[in-house]
Amino acid sequence: MALQSEPFLLRRYIEKAMVDLPAMPTVLVEVVRLVDRESVTTAEIEQVLSKDAALTTKVLKVVNSAYFGLPRRVTGISHAIAILGFQQVKNLAMSLAVLNALSSSNARIRQIQTQFWETSFAAGFVAETIARRKGMSTGEIETCYVGALLHDIGKLFLLTLFNAPYQQIMKESVDRHLPVHLIEQKVLGLTHGELGGELAERWNFPTDLVGLIRSHHGHFSDRNAGLEYIVHAADVVGDSVSGDELVGLHTPIAAEAADWIGYRAEDYEELKILALASVEKARQFLGIL
Repeated sequence: MALQSEPFLLRRYIEKAMVDLPAMPTVLVEVVRLVDRESVTTAEIEQVLSKDAALTTKVLKVVNSAYFGLPRRVTGISHAIAILGFQQVKNLAMSLAVLNALSSSNARIRQIQTQFWETSFAAGFVAETIARRKGMSTGEIETCYVGALLHDIGKLFLLTLFNAPYQQIMKESVDRHLPVHLIEQKVLGLTHGELGGELAERWNFPTDLVGLIRSHHGHFSDRNAGLEYIVHAADVVGDSVSGDELVGLHTPIAAEAADWIGYRAEDYEELKILALASVEKARQFLGIL
């Protein structure tokens, strides 16, 4: 499909594909709602998750893997919650649900998806690190982590379902030395951040998470600017350990975000080293699914 000659047709295909995507499991939507309440009990989360045997099995499989490296076997969801906490169980369930919704049977696409998730895990680690160093609350740290982990779900959607034309967009970004979201806006009429925000809304993700996904390339809000700066910076650092085929043109951190974070060049180099190390941990996670 030629990018220049059929952008409207491509946009129509994208809109149809979004409609045809499976909804998030009802159980996941309920878990997210419960965890985001002011008070929730382990029994309530366990009761909801137990309604979806497949999701529960995957959560326990991951929790008992080398990824978490726990000293003893976790035998049930209540045990997992006691060790990991409500937020991490919620984040794990959300990640597994997105993996399932945007899967592919094509070997080449699966390889690209693996590379995508490795980069996303690196971004999540970077966001968590920056948030901790900025002295943010536990809830804010968790929000930054999952926001960075899932910030590029719009890109994952395009890489999975429209790989050939989207690879052309990536190439045009590099060839023209323009950020990929500007090429997307010209060709598709929206960016992968905006598309990801639409997906997150369709899947009933928390409002703050929708905003982080939508704004990770800029247009930061006043209300959540600090969290958005962190996810944006994590996106740039995560992209720096990935190739052009997943990123397009590599771009710097926006000046306002860099000013707020206050890091020196050597601090970002340290983050890149840590991000590369986290990619190996991501491989352990993805290898057991």
